[in-house]
Amino acid sequence: MIDDVTQARALIARMEAHLPIPARPTSGLVRLLKKQGLNLSRHRELSIRRLFYLGDEGGISCDITPPGMEKMPVICSITHLRIAPAHPLAKEIRGYQSARANRLAREQAGRS
Repeated sequence: MIDDVTQARALIARMEAHLPIPARPTSGLVRLLKKQGLNLSRHRELSIRRLFYLGDEGGISCDITPPGMEKMPVICSITHLRIAPAHPLAKEIRGYQSARANRLAREQAGRS
């Protein structure tokens, strides 16, 4: 298992109390969105507007749809976002991101 479901859902509950949460996309997310026709800067501040738990496959996912683009929602993994260090949950969110990325890497290595 990649996530501790109880911990992930508890983090989501804490994050929901702080919505919207400002975030910036990673370079990887910017490239992926560009391929889909959405040009964003890596420096553009987005807002996490809603949160979802997509199980082990998707983990904590975020609705970061820019204003005016609601007809084409943008949902991404929280691992593709950077939260400002000053945010009250930044350390906890980074901990989840790091742990998830490490577990995914170990799982991928085990499949090779």
